[in-house]
Amino acid sequence: MAQADYGRRLAETRARMAHEGLDGLLVASQYNRRYLTGFTPEDGDITESAGLALVTAERLFLITGTFSLNGIEHEIVPSGAQPLLTDKTTAGKLLAQAAQEQSIRRLGFEKDWISVGRFERLRGQVGDAVAEWVALDDIVEHVRATKDVAEVEAIRRAAAVAESAFAQLVAEIRPGMTERQVAQRLEDLMRAGASEPSFDTIVASGPGGALPHWVPSDRPIQAGEPLLIDFGARVDGYCSDITRTLVLGEPDAKLREVYAVVRAMQDAGERALREGAQRGRDVDQAARAVAEQAGYGEQYLHSLGHGVGMAVHELPALAWPRVQDPQIDAELAKVEGIEPGQIVTIEPGIYIAGWGGVRLEDLALVTPDGLELLVSRNPEQILQVG
Repeated sequence: MAQADYGRRLAETRARMAHEGLDGLLVASQYNRRYLTGFTPEDGDITESAGLALVTAERLFLITGTFSLNGIEHEIVPSGAQPLLTDKTTAGKLLAQAAQEQSIRRLGFEKDWISVGRFERLRGQVGDAVAEWVALDDIVEHVRATKDVAEVEAIRRAAAVAESAFAQLVAEIRPGMTERQVAQRLEDLMRAGASEPSFDTIVASGPGGALPHWVPSDRPIQAGEPLLIDFGARVDGYCSDITRTLVLGEPDAKLREVYAVVRAMQDAGERALREGAQRGRDVDQAARAVAEQAGYGEQYLHSLGHGVGMAVHELPALAWPRVQDPQIDAELAKVEGIEPGQIVTIEPGIYIAGWGGVRLEDLALVTPDGLELLVSRNPEQILQVG
């Protein structure tokens, strides 16, 4: 099994820090913390943190409580992180000490992952040990966008677990089962595969499928209607993300038509990636043009896809700037670059109020030669069950 390349991760993070003129970077995201240090404990929410990572030009620190590190010290050995054991009242003091020792005058912090209250407490405890705090985002996220061999292997395993569970589900599903029952069964099957769901499974039958993020209900699934299932597994900290649309029984003409358009949209997006598209907007637009030509442009409600890794939504963004605004365009340009080594979803969908939705989502690795699908190709024709 391949090992995580912590040397590359830290080197690229430090290069981005230097570009921003930072002496240090305070990492609060549980994903970025694990990515840099190997430390696996997760945070309950923004008010419950298992710790902070501090990156300097020469050192890597993990500021965490004894209860969090107890028994898992081996996790951080490969990254070379030095643990600084603390509690909520002394974290800032340890940070101040490290800042003085490492001559950190300009400290970046992840503004999207730290509450105002926590930031103010830390800044108060650190005092004048740090001269300037710089609110930043996406530094480590940009590094995470390109996967190393160990990460690709983990995502392959996560995809295999999810696909195996889905295949078992298809053999069991019948009309009359509720959306909630189907979602629970699929999640149980993934857990039986030594995994856990990477997000709350979406099972949307009939009209519910018109809402892309529908929450499964007690509605019985009926024969002949579109049934959209969005699911994924997490293995060794890495996610998969797949969507399939099927039908119990015989699909009608409308469902066949919409499915064919979505499949053509997905083909167009994947073709753009295979042909070397370098911007997410170009991949999205390739699929969007198919929807518009078929008369479904207004029913394509979201972007074409996103990166997948430790989080189910990562960089890059395969998105089209719907609002023609220079600021929005500039922000999108920062997160849409496509490079070999990234793992992305290609997930076009058409959503029709009162009727339902069709979404197809493949998981793919961008390669120097184009694209490698990490999942079995979804069927050319809509999958019929029973």
